[in-house]
Amino acid sequence: MGFFRNWKPVLEVNVEQIDRNERINLDPLLIDQYPDAVYVLDSDMNLIDSNEKLSLLFQGKEARFLKPDTWLSKQEMERVISFHQRALQGETVHYELKAVNEDQKRIHLSVTNTPLYTGHVITGLYGIVKDLTTQTELRERYNKMIVSRALFERIPGLILVELDLETGEFYHSPQTGKLLGLSQRQLDMMEREHFRNLIHEDDRPTFAAAVNRLIQDPNEFEYETQLRVFNPKRQSCLNMIVKVGMSKDRKAITWAMFDVTNLTSVEAELTEERSKVKQLCEIVDSVIFERYFESKQFKFLTPGFAHVFGYTEEQFNAHPDYWQKVVVPDDIPKIHQAREMTLSGKSSTFSYRIFAKGEVKWIEENREPIFSESGQVIGLRTLVKDITQLKEQQEEIFRLASLDPITNMPNRESITETVYELTQKQAPFTLFSLSFNRIAEINHTFGFELGDQWRVVTVNRLSRLLPKDAVLGHLDADNVLIVMPRRMEDEDVLALGNKLGTLSKHRFRVDVYDLFARISIGVSRYPDDGAQASELIQRACIAMNRSDRKVGSQLELYSSQMDIESLKRYELLRDMRGALETKQFYLMYQPKVNAWTGEIIGAEALMRWTHPTWGSISPAEFIPLAEESSLHLDLTNWLIEEVCRYVMILPKKIPISINVSAKYLYQEHFERVLEDTLDRFDVPKGALEVEISETSLLEDAQQITQAFERLNRLGIPIAFDDFGKGYSSLAYLQAYSAQTIKIDRVFAHRVSQNRKAQGIVRSLLVIAEEFGMDVVVEGVELMEDLLCLRKFGCHVIQGFIFSRPLKEVDFEQALASNVLTPVEETIEVIQPSNRLIHAGITITRLRNRDVAVGTSPILIMRRGFKTIAFYGSIRLPIDSDLGLVIILNDGKDPFSIRVNRLTELANGLYQYEASYEQTVELENRLTNLESEKPRDFTIEQPKDLVVEIE
Repeated sequence: MGFFRNWKPVLEVNVEQIDRNERINLDPLLIDQYPDAVYVLDSDMNLIDSNEKLSLLFQGKEARFLKPDTWLSKQEMERVISFHQRALQGETVHYELKAVNEDQKRIHLSVTNTPLYTGHVITGLYGIVKDLTTQTELRERYNKMIVSRALFERIPGLILVELDLETGEFYHSPQTGKLLGLSQRQLDMMEREHFRNLIHEDDRPTFAAAVNRLIQDPNEFEYETQLRVFNPKRQSCLNMIVKVGMSKDRKAITWAMFDVTNLTSVEAELTEERSKVKQLCEIVDSVIFERYFESKQFKFLTPGFAHVFGYTEEQFNAHPDYWQKVVVPDDIPKIHQAREMTLSGKSSTFSYRIFAKGEVKWIEENREPIFSESGQVIGLRTLVKDITQLKEQQEEIFRLASLDPITNMPNRESITETVYELTQKQAPFTLFSLSFNRIAEINHTFGFELGDQWRVVTVNRLSRLLPKDAVLGHLDADNVLIVMPRRMEDEDVLALGNKLGTLSKHRFRVDVYDLFARISIGVSRYPDDGAQASELIQRACIAMNRSDRKVGSQLELYSSQMDIESLKRYELLRDMRGALETKQFYLMYQPKVNAWTGEIIGAEALMRWTHPTWGSISPAEFIPLAEESSLHLDLTNWLIEEVCRYVMILPKKIPISINVSAKYLYQEHFERVLEDTLDRFDVPKGALEVEISETSLLEDAQQITQAFERLNRLGIPIAFDDFGKGYSSLAYLQAYSAQTIKIDRVFAHRVSQNRKAQGIVRSLLVIAEEFGMDVVVEGVELMEDLLCLRKFGCHVIQGFIFSRPLKEVDFEQALASNVLTPVEETIEVIQPSNRLIHAGITITRLRNRDVAVGTSPILIMRRGFKTIAFYGSIRLPIDSDLGLVIILNDGKDPFSIRVNRLTELANGLYQYEASYEQTVELENRLTNLESEKPRDFTIEQPKDLVVEIE
């Protein structure tokens, strides 16, 4: 651009000539100095000037340039004129032209037009012309070479090696390293001498002489032989057919090598090396051919077409559209689509079916377009393979992948797909989620092999009870899904559920054992309970889990209506993270006491949560929920922070223990949180103890062992909590480096009256002494139990007999006195009654909004003046705004209550006293529903709250 600015003063001094429409004379030196062909036009597109290089483009005849119709087609002329007009409008344009010179030879030109200004007036344009003919031809030849090379490199057993004789650089096709047993590093460093050394020493002299002859003799271009090539990885030689070729410019030499090691039997029958390569294509059911669109003819590059297609080459060429009769009609669109891709200049890989000799075969094609010299697609070159056997194997693999390998019924993915297809039809259907509820116990007790047998015999028995139109699929463990492709009303659902429920009483013979199932069933229906397949399956499973939790109920229908337990669980999980942020969590401390002196020698920090609706929430309720959502990590970090802070403000330094989930120890750098917190608060070694529930220890012994060692290195002692309840208690003592055993409360409660519990406690004390471990007994509440444990030699007690968990202020006061006196706590128990009432309790209002939830069973044991006492298995808040009602089994209206008192029992039950509005009618209803309490009847577990269903 700077060069042409030199023309500006020339044009400016000739303004008068422009006004008189006279020719403008430009300095020819300026034009001739430019390295490319240049021409200048005035505003009427008359040629003003040009340089010699322009005439050389047209074989030295500049006059031809003035007659563009002699070297440009009409279409190209129109393009040039349009670009000139754009330049005269002030635009710089770039374009390419295809033209012919004086010898009618095609040339490819690149042109740039830029407007010429005189002042602010466009007085003409100039053009720069570059000859791209040579570059274009080279690019087309290179593209053809790449296409041909790519096709040949796909033939199994074929490698190409190319040596640049000027630079010494090697090119290797992708299969070279794998076939010759060479690493990529060896290939990158390969020189001619290295390549020669791979050839067997007996074949090397002859081969080297032939290659040297190619290099030295200008009349030699090809050489073909068979030789042995050493494979270092296999430590053996490969039999290779090798064809060596010299490039026309004699600057490169190429080796095309075919591995025929495994074709010795074929080689014996063939007489020419070239036919050996062709035979290779037949053996692998492959054929290479070309097809040209204009002639519709097939050109076969390798034999074997008839073997693959079942028809001769002559049949196809005699009838160019014969292939349409060969291809399966449903797959013809694939052929058309591949043709469109070829015409657009793209390669493609696709598969289709053909009719061949009375059978259907699967064919795979790898197509590459064939280009003309002008760059137009004129045909295709393709590698065709018979993949019938591969397709059959794939179909078998897909079939197996859709089945459960143990029971041979549809697996989860397959049965989910079945449900999805039903939702697409939008016709009502019913799902039964059924669990036998024994697989975990059987696997643990008898082993996984017997567990697999359990799954087989249970499913076989189940399938006999199902209607013919039922579809059975595996979900997980011994849980199955039954798909009924029709709408089932409640009566039909209950009838089938009762039929399936009889499996709970069936004796399943597995190996030499007789085993029973615990059937639980959940039901969801489309479209009532959901519109998506995953949603419907999930809700059937939710209903199944509800039935499993409810004693006496084997079947539950899903509905959006939750029971009280589900509602409470949902709200706690929803509100937990916000509760941590708003500091609704707090800590209480239960002292650990010297069994004889009452001296406080330690304490356990216990997390508590006061929920605005549900009141005080125990860790037994929120910790499992936290672990489900991974919030337990944040809770544990908060617990560590709070306890370390509190330890350092205590007037008397005693060790405080915290409960940590085994899952917490699976974090990669969990000890960093502990170490950082201990350092920040300057907590001395041994002041913080970690308690890990023995029943929560996972089976990854190496992971837990390393975690324990990391804790001990920080000076943090470890205690096994709830010890004795797990399967492998004694094994854990041997495997892990813990310092303390906390004997579970189940052994301490009534230990003075239980000889088995006494034996276990004494044994654990002896083992702990042998292992050099401390012992803490939890849950001691009665004086006779304390005396019994003292007699056994228990030194540390933790239980209500000395103290319940205390808030920080109360614990500091207890620590100041330093000594606690054992006092047997008297819990006011509901007065015995010879009459009882089975009923249910539910919630009608929550935070001033009406709600509808299911019921939880309760057992009414006593009535007084406007008060009622009952047992339940769910913790309800005291004096809350919850709308609580009791539902009696007489079909009449429920009545409202308000809980005034709550006592938590050791067996997972709660004892309540509540006030209610007495009426004569209600009292008569209650009296009519009372039943005689069975002899020796006790409330020991939640199942005692419901009437057993036969």
